[in-house]
Amino acid sequence: MKEVEFQLLGRFAVSVNGNLTPGDAWRSRRAADVLKLLALSPDHRLHRSQVMEALWPESDPQASGTNLRKALYFARRATADEQTVVNHQGVLVLWPAAEVHTDVERFESAARQALAASDPSACRAAANLHHGELLPDDRYESWLAEPRQRLRQLYLDLLRAGELWQRLSDEDPTDEQAARALMRAHLGAGERREAIRRFERLREALHDHLGIGPDRATIALYEDVLTVEGALQPTQAERAHALLAWALVHLNRNDLKEAERAAEEARSIALDSRLGRELGEAAVILAKVAMAQGRWRERFAEELAESMRMRANMEPIVYDAHLCLAEYHLTGPEGYAIAADFARQMMGIAEEAGSGTGTALGQLMLGEAELLAGHLIEAQKNLAQAAEANDREGCLSGSALSRQRLAEVALIGGRKFDANRLLSRARSFAVRSELATHLLVRVFGTMIQAAADSKKALAVVRVAERELSGMRSCEPCSMGYLTSAAAACARAGELDRARSFVSRAEGIAGMWQGGLWSGAVWEARGVLRQAEGADEQSRAMFREAAQEYTRAGSQADADRCLEAAASPQSRSTPSG
Repeated sequence: MKEVEFQLLGRFAVSVNGNLTPGDAWRSRRAADVLKLLALSPDHRLHRSQVMEALWPESDPQASGTNLRKALYFARRATADEQTVVNHQGVLVLWPAAEVHTDVERFESAARQALAASDPSACRAAANLHHGELLPDDRYESWLAEPRQRLRQLYLDLLRAGELWQRLSDEDPTDEQAARALMRAHLGAGERREAIRRFERLREALHDHLGIGPDRATIALYEDVLTVEGALQPTQAERAHALLAWALVHLNRNDLKEAERAAEEARSIALDSRLGRELGEAAVILAKVAMAQGRWRERFAEELAESMRMRANMEPIVYDAHLCLAEYHLTGPEGYAIAADFARQMMGIAEEAGSGTGTALGQLMLGEAELLAGHLIEAQKNLAQAAEANDREGCLSGSALSRQRLAEVALIGGRKFDANRLLSRARSFAVRSELATHLLVRVFGTMIQAAADSKKALAVVRVAERELSGMRSCEPCSMGYLTSAAAACARAGELDRARSFVSRAEGIAGMWQGGLWSGAVWEARGVLRQAEGADEQSRAMFREAAQEYTRAGSQADADRCLEAAASPQSRSTPSG
């Protein structure tokens, strides 16, 4: 009996009786995919319809059947064995006459036994059977999402149970139990600076990936590290980090008074010591506190004015910290006139203080307000001037956002070539900005709208999913991307993906009542219902979107939806 060995962790390889199938034998990617799918399936078998649905979800049954037959032909050819995959009454079986083994099965079996026995040494031995991510070359295949997540979680559980703290921290830098264990180990070895650095890495990972701060136990341990008897006094940055961590804990508990107190103290330290990043983090927390108290606009005005008058070039940091809440006020139900007046007020303060950066940011805010009000000539003028001014002042986020908004102006005017040129530059600024998690998702949302056709729009969605998967994109900044991606997927026939995007957009829009976002979500629903063939529901949703856009003062968006309601086959593209 033949013995077949599959390696799926870390790489893909197939050996038959110890002979490795050479890499160049896989002339068809889908031939290898069929074997991977069967190797991961229970008893190494699946109904052919399940294989077709997993590998060719966008194709009709006839085309999928043709693709499957070709893939099986090339799979048998690559392994030089007609028995590689056998069709038993519609069920595809992997090497039915051979002993088939996979590294995934060995790892899962050992892991579950070790965890059930609560044996740390067995958990460490099982963890050593994990030789890497499941099929890393196929990272973005949807059919691998569930097994990849399952195996990764099993590996993390083994590392935790086996107390392999360094490996756990490397695999998941947001794991606080691992960070605390390593901090204690460093402290016990007299390595106080390493313990501090371990906390800093955890704090940054939690901030970047999850948008949260360390928990109370971790902060308390950090404070113990800072006050070790006989050690040097903590730096101003270290003091600020402890305060910011406590401010986030209080903010998450809705203890606004304590959150504000800790953030204000951190902000004062950051200003005195010229700590830009810490100033930005403090400003974000204070902005959220002010939002909850209903006084965000006043807070923003005070901070921006103070930073301009200090002449310390802190304006971009303050603006960046308030960017998402400024976006909410622009797209919210209050109307654009208030936002435009506020922008002019900021420009006046900037000119009085002689702040070029403040003037550039004020002009950007004014251009955004004019754009969303439908005043395209004024928007074009202010945004173009804002782009030049932000370039001159070295404000990357302002340079990126100005061009992304200018691309929106170009799209409204039907100039897709110009829009894509602007978006290319916006993307280059965004990736280098401190606000990449906010700006990139906005740029991708507009890139989807600027695509020449539905096929290219879907290609942009796929690129965006890859680039955004490694970061926690800001939710308010994601609205344009989510609604545009939903429409693109619906038009391309990928209805499940479209529903997922709509669901995510609904969750964000539900936090803010009324405004442009509500209209964009209704419009995305309309496009999805249209793709599902539910024309009457589609018309109703486009009419609902038109009403929301009208209430928000965006008549151009409302007119587009009314046109789509009158002719459901027309192509509506959600704003956002």
